[in-house]
Amino acid sequence: MKREAAVRIPTAEYAHPGLEEFVSLCRDAGVKEWRPTVCTGPGGIVAIQVERPFDEAQLSALESVVWWERTNQATADIGYLIKLDVPGLTDELPPLHELNVSNEEIAVHDQGLDISFVGDQETLSYVMGEYIAAGIPMDLRAITDYHGPTGVLDSLTQRQREVVRTAYEMGYYEVPRRVSTADVASELDVDQSTVSEHLQRAERNLLRHALGTG
Repeated sequence: MKREAAVRIPTAEYAHPGLEEFVSLCRDAGVKEWRPTVCTGPGGIVAIQVERPFDEAQLSALESVVWWERTNQATADIGYLIKLDVPGLTDELPPLHELNVSNEEIAVHDQGLDISFVGDQETLSYVMGEYIAAGIPMDLRAITDYHGPTGVLDSLTQRQREVVRTAYEMGYYEVPRRVSTADVASELDVDQSTVSEHLQRAERNLLRHALGTG
């Protein structure tokens, strides 16, 4: 049985300027939804819907923001895809997918960040302990049986997950990119066209799931 841990990182206890500055920009933009897509400890790629556009000059200047792009220029909804790396923390915390834990959603408000983690109880306790040890205080507000939707990566096939994770770990999503689709294909011993197709389909499914458009 999966369990869901609802935790809060209080505003007054942010321990790292990179996190505090980014959350401040999110609050100014009026976050409607913040949904992780790929996790690497406290960093990763997040899809965010906001009421107003970010101050994009300030967003680009943040050390914790590796890259960002606006995802829906032609619609009334305002969405961003943002790659985050919180300085001094990313290497200390395990990627959640390696622990079979998902981060379902993050809510931003004046009191801090409310985060929902889903996994087995022993692993949830471990994850929270690792975050606290790395300097991110977490107040456990509730832990219950989980009956909600599947995690964002469950929108992908097993092969798509393998290709996306391999590409991510090799640096395909870094700016500038450290590897090409040909490099990823060589690592997986498949055709380059196969990797390109899997990445395109996976990215579309991840964005659709994260942005709530399908």
